[in-house]
Amino acid sequence: MYTPNDDIMVYFNWAESTTPTSLYVTNSNAPYLTDNGFSPERSRLYELGAKYNAFNGRMGFTAALFRLEKSNATLTDPTTGDVSSSSDQQRNQGLELSASGNITKHWSVIGTYALYDSSVTGSNTPANLGKRIQYVPKNSATLWTTYDIAPQTPYNVSVGGGITWRQGVWLDAANTARVPATVNFDAVISHTISKHWKIAMNGYNLGNRLNYSNLFSNRVTPSIGRSFLFNIAATY
Repeated sequence: MYTPNDDIMVYFNWAESTTPTSLYVTNSNAPYLTDNGFSPERSRLYELGAKYNAFNGRMGFTAALFRLEKSNATLTDPTTGDVSSSSDQQRNQGLELSASGNITKHWSVIGTYALYDSSVTGSNTPANLGKRIQYVPKNSATLWTTYDIAPQTPYNVSVGGGITWRQGVWLDAANTARVPATVNFDAVISHTISKHWKIAMNGYNLGNRLNYSNLFSNRVTPSIGRSFLFNIAATY
């Protein structure tokens, strides 16, 4: 890390990891077959980024360029669920941006954006070369904001809302099955009754859009539709 002043920090990160196949035997969704003899998955990460505090520390901005390389990636058969031996090499590189803080004393905001350039760089299946990595979107972004009305008074109210967006992703290495984009509009309203009590109402997927949460190579699980959650919290 390098910090030329109190408001700027520049960093470089390098990491390497090795993950044996079926390391987590108790919770893996892939059967462990002793005669496969798979080599461990190996990953290598390079990241260069910077953080900047602006407006007397009210807002923080971050930016990072990264490159993630993986070798000996395993594949799962969409019909049987068996793990097949693979010496595939994958690369995911891109850009991540974020901004968070207070625009005014009572108005806060947080936003993120990520661009992922992913591809299969080596494979025993020539048709998969150059294809995008399954489950990795090309673009994704979030934006959330809250505003406090009449804080520190009996009439205080906090309102907030935001959007989560993820571009469509491929479910398989051959890029033949695709899940459409995810778009979620959420909101919240809350009121502090006293020093210890607070009530809130959260709204999820207000557009009642058909989104998908859990992704697998041969199926997907729909996310919850429009829903509301009321809660009371006590703090001591």
